[in-house]
Amino acid sequence: MATGREAGRKVLSTYVFNQSVHYFITGITFPILVLLIMDKGLGIAEAGVALAAYSAATILLELPSGSLADTIGRKNIYLLSLGIQAAGGLALLLSFDLVTVMAAAATMGAARAFSSGSIDAWFIDEYRRAEPDGNIQHALARAGTFTPLGLGIGSLAGGAIPSLSGIWGPVIPLSTYSMNIVVMELMVAVQFILTVAMVQENVTQHADKLGSVAGRLQNVIATSFRHGVKNRTVLLLLFATLLFGISLSSLELLWQPRVQSILGTSELSWVLGVLAAGYFFSASAGSVLSTRVCGLFHDRYPFVVFAFRLLAGVLLLLLAFQDTILGFALFYFLILMTEGVADPPDATMYNAELPGPVRSTMLSFKSLVLQIGGLVGTLVIGFLAGAYSIGLAWTVAAVILGASSLSYLFLALRSAPVPVSEETIGTA
Repeated sequence: MATGREAGRKVLSTYVFNQSVHYFITGITFPILVLLIMDKGLGIAEAGVALAAYSAATILLELPSGSLADTIGRKNIYLLSLGIQAAGGLALLLSFDLVTVMAAAATMGAARAFSSGSIDAWFIDEYRRAEPDGNIQHALARAGTFTPLGLGIGSLAGGAIPSLSGIWGPVIPLSTYSMNIVVMELMVAVQFILTVAMVQENVTQHADKLGSVAGRLQNVIATSFRHGVKNRTVLLLLFATLLFGISLSSLELLWQPRVQSILGTSELSWVLGVLAAGYFFSASAGSVLSTRVCGLFHDRYPFVVFAFRLLAGVLLLLLAFQDTILGFALFYFLILMTEGVADPPDATMYNAELPGPVRSTMLSFKSLVLQIGGLVGTLVIGFLAGAYSIGLAWTVAAVILGASSLSYLFLALRSAPVPVSEETIGTA
């Protein structure tokens, strides 16, 4: 048993390190991405269209990439995603109008599709194999404590890089925000090497089956709908994910222009970095609290997520009316803290319904639903922000986020409050 715990800790530490670096890379561009796009001459609504191209590419490739991950290995697909991400970063660096920005965003969306669910599925299966009696919710909560730190530290770096343009500007002829992309490219190369060296996987299926993937796609879609539509619990979780994607995309699209309008200047990019870092540090704090909060609810996970998703909707509504940077920061941070609490029990409920052989595919299916919500959100909420105001757009998004909590209330009322166990996950 001690050997199993030791192996489980090794798998968990590898997963945490890999995802921390992964999200550090994401953090490098997170504080400035929308401003980088708008710096190329696009308005808020056009930036929403460009980000919709990101979501559309992710949607189209989620299920094929999940099928490939289940077929040729999660590690291999993740490595492929890093190569696609590097290509997308280069395309974004060279883009100059809406069409070229959309092409770059679509490439980055393809990278997101190939990375989503791959290392997560690797971790869940390897952790179960190493420590069959381990508590997956506790492990996910511990991972959720550290991975937002990578986003936070990356965001601090991402906010500082444009502020240091006076140093590198005379040497490297790039626009204010473009150096973030260069740094991202370097870190993608580092992550590729680290993943090759650290992540070990026993692929049970072989690359000689690659040619059959296209033929299997119809079965993959049927499998996704069988587990995602006919299973009432999964259906409610996916519906909540769709609504959450709409509201989350509105926050990601509009927070940078909103902060810039509050500050009245575009020269304080370090403030964006601090806000982005605080956002993810708040998620980390929420993950620390998640297990304790679940204990207070006696591990009745649907009630936990219902309460905290509803709270997040209220906080987003309050954020919409803030006109000072301190008020904005307070509610901005609190929103992700609630998500840090809600995400591990939400993931635990979802994984409890998934058989192991289709786990990666179904995680990709959930990500696909999230991206569909993101596509709708960037287009509709982006239009509202451009035609009316960011405050109105966030008010609509807050109502949608609050409505997403009702799915968990239905789950809480229709199911017995039995904690989810590893045995359940393995036999669902």
